[in-house]
Amino acid sequence: MHVKLQELTPGCILKRDVFKMSNQPLMRRKTVLNREHIHILQTFLVQSVEVEPTLVDGSTFQPSETLKSSGREKPNKANLERTDSFTSMYLKSVQKYKKHFQKWTGHMKVDPYPLREILLPLLDQNATSEELLELRHYSDKANYVYYHAVAVGVYAAHLGREAGMDKADVIQLGLSGMLADAGMSRLSFDPFSREGRLREEEYEEMKKHPIWSYRMIENVPGFNKKTLLGVLQHHEREDGSGYPLQVTKAKLHPFAAMVAVADVFHAMTAERKFRNKQSPYRVLEMMHTEEFGKLDAECIRLLLAVLIDLRPGRTVRLNNGMTGTVTTRNEAQPLRPHIQLTGGENLDLRQHENLYIEEASVEGREEMEEIT
Repeated sequence: MHVKLQELTPGCILKRDVFKMSNQPLMRRKTVLNREHIHILQTFLVQSVEVEPTLVDGSTFQPSETLKSSGREKPNKANLERTDSFTSMYLKSVQKYKKHFQKWTGHMKVDPYPLREILLPLLDQNATSEELLELRHYSDKANYVYYHAVAVGVYAAHLGREAGMDKADVIQLGLSGMLADAGMSRLSFDPFSREGRLREEEYEEMKKHPIWSYRMIENVPGFNKKTLLGVLQHHEREDGSGYPLQVTKAKLHPFAAMVAVADVFHAMTAERKFRNKQSPYRVLEMMHTEEFGKLDAECIRLLLAVLIDLRPGRTVRLNNGMTGTVTTRNEAQPLRPHIQLTGGENLDLRQHENLYIEEASVEGREEMEEIT
C-alpha cells in the first residue's frame, strides 16, 4: 500500500526500505512506525512510503487516499493483505492475549481454554522459517510484553516439534512459553510504563515473576507438571546463575530449557525499551558463544534449524550494508556461509568475524527500492 506521508499513523508497518540520497536506507522495511519515525521521514522530506495494509495491533490501515504501487509485489504466505496469513493471525492473537493479561492484573484466574484458542491456530499454520523470523519486527516498546509472550509460545512449540515431541506436549510447551511472563501482571508496579531503568528493589521483585506465573496456573486444570516447570524455570541457567531458584542443569526440565532459548532469542531480536532489535543471525551466534554453559546447546541448535534458511541462492544483507548471494553452506558454522557479493567478490564469512548477516531474503534486492 503506497501512501503519502501525511496518511501515516503510529502502528503502520513499512513494507519496503526507505532510501533518501544514500545507498544506506533511511529506514528499514518492517519498521513499526511511531511518531518519532514519522517525524524523521518528514525531516528528510520523504513524500511517500509503502506500508502494510495491517497495523501492528492487527487492525486494518485505512488511509483516505492511496497511490499507485510499484506493482512488483510477489504473492507470498506472509503477505499481510491476507487476513488468514500467519502474520495477520499473530497480530490479532497478540491483542487477544493482551486482554487476558490485563484481566490478570485484576487478579482474575487464568483460563486455559481461550489461551489454547490463541495458540492452536498459529501452530496449525505451519509457518515457514521466514515467517517465524519476521515475528521480531512486529512489536512496539509500549506493548512488548504481549508480543513477546505470543512469540515465545510459538517459538517454544516449534522447538518441541523439531525435537520430535508429540502434539500434546507441543501444545503444553507452547502454553508454557506463552505464560512464562504472566506473573508480570502481579507485580506491585508497572515495569512497562517506566521511562527510566528499574530501581534495585524493583528489579529484585521483577525476578520473582516466574514464581507468580507458576502460582497463577499451579492449580488450574489444563496445565500439566511439565508446563508448570517450564514456566517456573524459564530464567534459570545451566550454570546456576539464573533466577529465581538458581537451579543448575541437573534439575532443569527440558520444557524450561526450550522456553529459555525462545525467550532469550525474541528478547534480543525484538524492539523493546532501552534496547533496539538485533540481527537474529548475530543473536544466534551470541547465544551459542556468550551464553555457552548457560543455555542448552541442543535447544539452540533446534532453534537454528527452525528459523534459519541460508541455502544457496538466498540473498543476504550484511551489517556493513553490502549485499550478496549465498553460494555454499558451511555445515560447521551454518550462520557463516560463503557469499558472492553484488560486485562479484567471493566472501567466506568465517574469515571475517566483524561481519555478520543482518537479513536474508528469497526475493533479492527488489524490496529495497528507493521511495522518495
